[in-house]
Formats: sequence, C-alpha cells, structure tokens
Amino acid sequence: MASCRASRSTLEKEAEAAMSKGLYSDATEKYTQLIEACPDQTGKWLAMRGECHLSTGCYAEALQDGKEAVRKSPGDVRASVVSGKAAFKLGMFTDALTFFKTGLAQDPNNSVITQELKAMQKAILKEQKEVSDQANCSYSPLSLCNQAIYPGDDKLLVMEKEILEIKYKILDDVFYKNSHAAENKDADQEVKLVQAAYECLRAEDLPQALILITQAVQMDPTNIFYRSFRAQVHFNMGNWTKVLQDYWVIPKAQRKPDVWKQGGKALVELWLPVLAEFWLRKATQLSGGKDEEAAMLFQKVRVKRLYDPLTEDQPVHVEFTQFGRAVIAKDDIAQGETVMTDIPMVMAQSLASRHIPACFNCAASLITPDIYFGKRLTGFDKDQRSLIEEYWPSVAVTPCPHCQMEFYCSKTCRLEAWDNYHRMICPQENPKGHLLYDLIKNDGYGYTSDGQWKEIWGGHYSPMILAKIWAIIASQVRSQMDAERSTAPTLEHWARAKAPFRRFIAYGTVQATTRMPYMLPVFQEIFAVCGGGICYEITPEEFNGRYYQAACNLQCFSPSITPYHRFLNSIKDDMRSVGLIKHLTDRPPEAQFAAMCPLHACSNHSCYNNAEVDLHFSLELRHFDFSYEYMRHQYMRAG
Repeated sequence: MASCRASRSTLEKEAEAAMSKGLYSDATEKYTQLIEACPDQTGKWLAMRGECHLSTGCYAEALQDGKEAVRKSPGDVRASVVSGKAAFKLGMFTDALTFFKTGLAQDPNNSVITQELKAMQKAILKEQKEVSDQANCSYSPLSLCNQAIYPGDDKLLVMEKEILEIKYKILDDVFYKNSHAAENKDADQEVKLVQAAYECLRAEDLPQALILITQAVQMDPTNIFYRSFRAQVHFNMGNWTKVLQDYWVIPKAQRKPDVWKQGGKALVELWLPVLAEFWLRKATQLSGGKDEEAAMLFQKVRVKRLYDPLTEDQPVHVEFTQFGRAVIAKDDIAQGETVMTDIPMVMAQSLASRHIPACFNCAASLITPDIYFGKRLTGFDKDQRSLIEEYWPSVAVTPCPHCQMEFYCSKTCRLEAWDNYHRMICPQENPKGHLLYDLIKNDGYGYTSDGQWKEIWGGHYSPMILAKIWAIIASQVRSQMDAERSTAPTLEHWARAKAPFRRFIAYGTVQATTRMPYMLPVFQEIFAVCGGGICYEITPEEFNGRYYQAACNLQCFSPSITPYHRFLNSIKDDMRSVGLIKHLTDRPPEAQFAAMCPLHACSNHSCYNNAEVDLHFSLELRHFDFSYEYMRHQYMRAG
C-alpha cells in the first residue's frame, strides 16, 4: 500500500507537470500508469486522462474515459465536464446535455459548463440551419404567414400618411409637379454629375455624392433614376424622411420592387408600420413572391406591431426569424424569475378528464371532499369530519341557468363565459348546441347520418376548442352588430372578430376532413344558426385551418392550486389533523386543460425545456435554467 502511495504521488506530479507544459502524450502515459498501478482509485485519473485525449483531438477515447470516470466517481464534476465536452465534439448533443446537467447538479455555478452549453447551442442552431437550407422540406415560415390586410388598417394607413405629410413634410415635390423637359437640356453635364456622384458613393464620400446627385435632380426633377439614386444616398446616410421624399414623387406604377422595399425599410425606421407593410407587400407582389427579404421584413414588422404591446412590460419580446416566430429574452433571466405571462384566448378541458369538476371559463379546480376522499369519507370519525367541514374551501359550483351543461366557479365567470362564447352554443339559445355537449359526454362518439355509432371526433384535444373559437368569433360579431344597431353582420364585422386568431399559424399534411369525415357536418349544424341568429358557415377549409391552428399551438396544463392544496395549508397548525394526514397522501385528481395563448404559441420547441408553466388563472412561464442565450430558442412547456 505504501509503495502504491509513493508511486502514485510521483506519477501524479509528473503527469500534472506534463499537462502544464502541454505535453499531453506524456501526461496520458503517466495517467495510464496510475490507473494500472492503483485500479481501486481511478475516477480522478480517468477524468484527467480524458482531458489529455480532448486536447489531442482523441474525442472517442476522451468520451470512453469520461464515462468510466462518471461511473466510478458519480459526484466528480470534472468527469461530467470531460464526458460532456467529448460528446459535444462527437456531435452527440443529447448525451452532452445529459452529462452537463449532471455536472450542474453538483455545481450549479460551474462557468465551464455554462460556456460549453452556449457553444453547443450555437453549434446546434448552425447545424439546423444547414440542414434546413439543404433539405427539400415543405415547411416554410413565410409560406405559413400571409400578408393579408388587417381590419382597421385602412384607417391607420390614412393616419400614418397624415403623419408623413404634417410631421415629416413628405409632400409631392413642387419641382416634379411643375417641371417640363428643358428644350436645351445639357445631357452631357447630367451624365458627368451622375458619374461623379457614383464615384463618390463608391468611395463612401456620401455628402459629396449627395451634392452632385442633387444638382442632377434639379436639372431634371422628373428623372426617376436620379430620384432613386439620391434616395439611395439618403438611405446610406440614414436620412429616412429624405429617402421617402424622393420615392414618394415617383408614380406608383413606375416604382420598381427595390424602390418599394427600400421605402418600406425607411418607414420601419420611422416606425410607421402600416405604411411599411403596404410598401413591403408591394415589393413582395411585384417580385412574384421571389424576394424573400421583402417578405421577411414584412413579417418582422407585423410581428413587432402585434406582439410588442403584449410584451411591453415583460423581459421578452417576439421576433420573426428564419424558423418563424420566436420568443427572445431581452436580458439574462434568473432562475425562478417569470419569463412571461400570457392570457389564453381559448381553452377547454380534455375529454379524458371531463369527469373531474373544473370551471369551464378559468379552469379553477372544483373538487370537493367527496371527490377527493371517495368512500373513505364515510369511515372518518367526528373530529376528522369536523376538520374537513371547517377547513375545506367552499366550492360553489355555478351552472349555466339555461342549459345546465357548463359549470363555473363563480357568477363572474358564468357571465364572462356567456358574453365571450357560451351564448352562441348554449342549447337553450342554439338547439343544435346539444350535439356538441353530447359528443363530449360520449368521449367523441356519436351517431353518423346513416345511424351508425362511431367515433365522430378523433382529435387529440377536445372538440370544444374549435367550437369555442367559432363561438368567440360569432359572439364578437354579435356585439359589434348590437353596438352599431345593425340587423345583419358585415364583412368588416367578421374580419375584426377573426383578426385576433391570425396570430396562430396552422400547418398539417392530412386534411382534418379526411381524419374525421363525420365531424364537419356536426359543426356545420351547430353554427348554421348560432345564438343570437348569427350564421357562421363552417367550410371544409375553415375546419381544416382551425383544426391545425389548435393542433400546432395548444398548451396543456392543470390547475396548480386546488381546494385540496388550500385545505392542506389551512390544517397545518390544527392538532386534529394528525389522524387525517394518512388520508391525504394521494395526489388530487387533476382536470387537464388545453389553451391557445398568443405569446406561448411563439415559443420554439426543445425536448430539454428550461422553463415551466405556472397557472394563476393566466399562463405564466418561469425560467429555471441557464442564461437567456440558451433560453431564447427553447419551448416553454409545463414542468
């Protein structure tokens, strides 16, 4: 044993000296001797030999040593780091992340692991981009997001034009309007001016280029090329209003795609988003959809104006990237801090958990002692019963007074649900509404038109999700009609009501009508005449589109706080609870819900999520791992 210790001490010193000098082959040899001489204490030396292998590019050998070191010394952070680095170098990202997470469990503040994770993220994104660029894939974020005009944009467009004219003085050029081609034009002089201006532009002498091309414009104010040239100089100088002033006087029919695009960029800088969209849309259209830069800029503007109001006071914002919309952190977000809060636009309970009572409107759990304790309740003694009666929160189930088909946690939720959607599908107001509730009651089964009992609804979420989307839209139409005292809905009413749901993309390869051929007629019956006399035509295209909107964007969750949790918290200081504790070890039954939330729907996906959903009658995402550089491309799902 003494000999082993002496030999070990000498070899360790020699190995460390070799490593410090960069003599990794020598160090590898010394660590090998140590491992062979004292096989009972090899974890540390395996990790050190693995580091030598990493330094010489022998990544497979490094991974083998690292894995063995982890097995022999599970708590050794160095072993986890070596294994993670080697796996990363070999492109084994999943294994690398596992090793790094093991290391972080031992040392949460390990800076080496943090840096490796950031490097790995960049490598993964680069690889994904290369694969995306090379693969013949039908998915394209730009193809999924159209450039349709939003309701109300016509009024905003007029307002932004007034801002240009009044605030920025962008008016039709007087010289352009009143100019006539000179009888004795000095064409040679104009050419010389333009050539000189071009040379100055190439030399990045922008002030002189501007002086020269302005002289050319004054000589021929109607010359579109001169105007475009000067606009380019202004653009390079960041004179956004001057860019628009030159482009504005060019007749629309004579503006080339690049003029529309660059003008759109200038409008973005002035943040006149509706005008910017108008110009970028024209650039995209005139290029036949081939100008991806213009199309990308359009979506960036649209996403900014739609989502910035939702994230104004939050540590994240939404951007449109090459992969589609993404939630991006504005700064580092500490562990346990809120990443973002989100309010569902529509949600519904899953068919599988429909027997567990919960509020149809806000998802609050409505479980009672009878539901939680079941038959055990009858065997409780007087003190236990008294404790339950005294401390279990009062669960006041409020049903819809018209149909008794929906239940709520309060009158407030009942009235809110009624105004938001229920009045359109309540069987009392809409006789065909019972088709929906019967379908849910029977777990998606029902009779087909030819009398066969079959699975009508085969989606992985409740049909109530789609019904609520259409009911919300129809209810908004009804409210607009009432406000304007109109007797029939207009196209503008429908467009305004549908606009909020444009935030959710839809993508699928199999038509929903093919997956569920019996479902479309059911929805068509229900919405043929909604509550309030509104007719919502559910076409095959509408059904397919909404089905995949939900399929692509739903977030599953369960209420995090239930009457059971409140009961536990209330009895902790009551001595009578001692005899009841053994009956409170089972998890309470969870009502599972799915929701469509505008911000969450922009989150990217990762199987190794670093944020979780916390329900407080709105969706709140909490960050629990790594810095924003790693978080920014993660899918934030329930933890």
